[in-house]
Amino acid sequence: MSPYQAGTQNDQSRYFVVALHAFRLFAIPTALALLDGQAAASGFFNSIQSASSDSVATAGQTAAAEDASTIFYNPAGMALLPRAEALATAGIVFPSSSFRNDGSTDAVGEPMTGSSNTNLQPFVQPGMFGAMPVGDSLHIGLGLYSPDGQSSKYAPDWIGRYQVQTVSLETIDINPAIAWRVNEAFAVGGGIDIQYAEFKRSNAIDFGSLCLGIATPATCAGLGLAPQGADGRLHVELSNWNVGFNVGVLFTPTDTTRIGLSYRSPVHHDLTGDARFDVPVAAQPLTAGGTLFANTNATAALDTPDVIGIGLRQQIDDRWTALVDFDWTLWSRVKTLALTFANPAQPPIIQQANWHDSGRIAVGGTYQLSDDTQLRAGLAYDQSPIPNAFRSADLPDSDSILIGVGITQRITPDFATTISYSHYQYFPATLHLTLPTPAMPVAGTLSGKAYRHSDAIGLDARFNF
Repeated sequence: MSPYQAGTQNDQSRYFVVALHAFRLFAIPTALALLDGQAAASGFFNSIQSASSDSVATAGQTAAAEDASTIFYNPAGMALLPRAEALATAGIVFPSSSFRNDGSTDAVGEPMTGSSNTNLQPFVQPGMFGAMPVGDSLHIGLGLYSPDGQSSKYAPDWIGRYQVQTVSLETIDINPAIAWRVNEAFAVGGGIDIQYAEFKRSNAIDFGSLCLGIATPATCAGLGLAPQGADGRLHVELSNWNVGFNVGVLFTPTDTTRIGLSYRSPVHHDLTGDARFDVPVAAQPLTAGGTLFANTNATAALDTPDVIGIGLRQQIDDRWTALVDFDWTLWSRVKTLALTFANPAQPPIIQQANWHDSGRIAVGGTYQLSDDTQLRAGLAYDQSPIPNAFRSADLPDSDSILIGVGITQRITPDFATTISYSHYQYFPATLHLTLPTPAMPVAGTLSGKAYRHSDAIGLDARFNF
């Protein structure tokens, strides 16, 4: 049975408008409410945008052009979709993280007390894509997804609480796109990424150690302030909107070979928001009459990375298709992480990052079991951009391996679904970081190893009109 049936242009347009209304009413609030977890790639970039891509570990997605999620991977791929379609996708991710302490100390050099527990919870990552032809060669589309995101959550009493307790970065992209099929061999496409970014972070403040840095031990004892015994807290919430773009080219030299090249631009965010300080009553004398540790506005700069992708889809025979992808992510623009306070008396928090560019390679394939059933699998290796000397508990990233499997089943000529399962395994990540003055002068030194992995189940619902 053919997976496609012809429909009139009016039918396609009417159904596509209905799909876009559902997209607007359902997907945006769902994504904003539910997105929260570990990124599915190096750094905080998220390379998994559908169950179809998850099932092959993103192999060949720059060239595959098999559904509307090509808007993310290569917008030129819309030109190869013969009918209007809407793709609703969601993944349930089960992250796991643990930390083994190896001699962490507080600001005065004493062993840190507390737990090594993390508080990661399963989360849902939704997305929606729609694409339709508007002529013989021109196609338009719209995507709603999260290209960047990361979350780390630790127990309130964990050993590294003075460096970080919770941190999350969430982004939502609204991506209108257009594609043009130049001829049978070439297609080009591009889109605008209208991106919302939200950053939240909290850490404990050791007012006992801070007191010993500016007063005598007798004074601190008189105030009831002892290291690790008088904790306050800093909580920051920042957000911003800005715009980037993505472009792509597809080259089909033969009926069985397709090559894709894509580029995703960075998006620069000048994040603004609020910083709130919780100061224990006993530590009030350390606030210099209220000029320090006072609630204030705050700002931070964030750049998402450039991503360059090249992919190959090679049909071997009527059943087997090989998929390969290589991505190069330009993380080297991330040199420092800085949080600046509007209160001139409050020193900024500046942390060196010195990230480097990183690569990701994925190989996989599909097997056409029958006209309506396709088996899928893939394997990817992802290089971390974070040097060992600058790795922090905010993002204890390391090189990783992704294994994905799945099945695509066409239910009717107008509806198909893909179910995927994937396992992300990160290599153990060594941490030995002392945040320098004046970044967080009472953060101490965090030493140990982070162990991370995640499992995910994905589901796509693809409607053709």
